[in-house]
Amino acid sequence: MAVRVKIRIKANEKSKILTVLVNGGAESEEPVIVIKPTDARDLGLNIDDFELIEVELASGITHNLISKRKVTLELLDDEGKVLSLTEAYVAIDEDLTEPLITDATIDELGIQVISFKKGLWRHKNDPPELIRESALRC
Repeated sequence: MAVRVKIRIKANEKSKILTVLVNGGAESEEPVIVIKPTDARDLGLNIDDFELIEVELASGITHNLISKRKVTLELLDDEGKVLSLTEAYVAIDEDLTEPLITDATIDELGIQVISFKKGLWRHKNDPPELIRESALRC
């Protein structure tokens, strides 16, 4: 099990809800969400909206497309209510198996992981007794 949350991405007057992996091992200086090319197209983003950058992974150096401008990310609860929001860059990865958010995005959205293995988390504004379960992987 892992921690996954529901995120609504808003860009170009379009929006899409995705279940994303909360990946504390993915480091970024600014909030970033990593998505598939098909998700970017659904949001009306095209190649002119991105630039190619070098990305350091644990397995080595690679290159990814990253948006020139930020989009809005909304963290949603089980009923679709917005818990928090932030602005983030979009990275596109053609080899991605599931969308993910980086450590900076996790912090900005107020996600506090209780157990990665059990898929448990809470929002920073939740009462201490409230423990949320991971969203199901799509």
